[in-house]
Amino acid sequence: MRTRSYTGEEGAIIQLVAERMTALGFDEVKKDAMGNVLGRVGRGGSSLLFDSHVGTVQVNDAAMWQYDPFGGEIVNDVLYGRGSVDMKSSVAANVYAAAWAKQQGLVGDKTIYVSCTVMEEDCDGENLKHLFREFSLRPDAVVICEPSNNRIALGHKGKVQVSNKTQGISAHGAAPEKGVNAIYEMAEIIQRVDRLNARLLTQANPAAR
Repeated sequence: MRTRSYTGEEGAIIQLVAERMTALGFDEVKKDAMGNVLGRVGRGGSSLLFDSHVGTVQVNDAAMWQYDPFGGEIVNDVLYGRGSVDMKSSVAANVYAAAWAKQQGLVGDKTIYVSCTVMEEDCDGENLKHLFREFSLRPDAVVICEPSNNRIALGHKGKVQVSNKTQGISAHGAAPEKGVNAIYEMAEIIQRVDRLNARLLTQANPAAR
């Protein structure tokens, strides 16, 4: 929390993480061309990757914070600071857990990767994809350490970006029935998306039915 890491300005914290990984005895620490850092413990046949992003949104209301947003203060067992939940705590947990597993001889015939990625707030997933491609990395399983109320959530993480255009036909205001309003056509698409979203939410949470 004490190292400011706004999206697009993560260089300092990436360097800090890389140095800490090295100090803790990671077998390999490297950065890709985008500025992500990847640490490795072990060299076994099966592999598991833990991913967290290090960037945060900006602080534009520091005067309204009860504690310094970059103070990293612990008050009554609660950690305060920008990124304390989303998701610098996960960064620290992943780095130290992997180092501890190695120290305790728990890695065995496995490989543990810890990735810390940048620019998540602006292009979620793109930099992790770049890291996989640059290092030819294909882990057997991935844990995305976004906050989830301490509950493991199983699922496929992805997104779709779609651009829709609707076209109409111009008509005189005295005879609107001769034209086609493109706004109405787009409204129909928006309603379909809303119905799809509701159906997917119901499928993901049957108790909401």
